[in-house]
Amino acid sequence: MAFLDKINDFAKTATEKTNNAIEATKLSAKAESEQRSLNAIIQKIGEYYVAKMDNGEVLDDEVMSIYEGVVASRKTITEIREEIEALKAPKETPLEKASSKFCPYCGKEIEASAKFCLNCGKQQP
Repeated sequence: MAFLDKINDFAKTATEKTNNAIEATKLSAKAESEQRSLNAIIQKIGEYYVAKMDNGEVLDDEVMSIYEGVVASRKTITEIREEIEALKAPKETPLEKASSKFCPYCGKEIEASAKFCLNCGKQQP
């Protein structure tokens, strides 16, 4: 009988460990899902404040310092896109090139004289 009791105890222990592992995996997946939701909320907050700064609102110095990085990245992206377009497009004459530019906010091509971007609506510098 003692031998069967040991086998029975072993089976119970193995079952408990398996159930615990399954439950831990479920909880881990749930935590990861919640983390993705949290990240999406944080991103929305960031987008909200970036939009405010895009519209000229000035926030505290630390945030404005971070925003300078956003502006610099946008400028770099625009320059890279311009380089890509220059590689793809046939050579333009200086007159043709002067008739358009790229929006520093969304990167879309717009007329050089445009005061606002037709794609994102941002006022042009």
